[in-house]
Amino acid sequence: MTVVWIVIGVVVVIAALLVVLEVQNVRRRRALAHLEPVDPRVGERAMSEASAAHAVIEGQAKSAHPGISGAGGGPLA
Repeated sequence: MTVVWIVIGVVVVIAALLVVLEVQNVRRRRALAHLEPVDPRVGERAMSEASAAHAVIEGQAKSAHPGISGAGGGPLA
């Protein structure tokens, strides 16, 4: 009989958790409803621009310090 009550308790806790998560989801949707849908290409473009900027900065840093490489940690001579 104790096992039955434990199972019922676990089911009730899981159901309560699902209800709370769904309520939060509805509130979040309402709060963000006024925003326009985001174009996924905008994020891709931002990531490619950030990657290009990182590559340029890394290239400038390596050309300013030609004896140091990221993998080696410095010349061994």
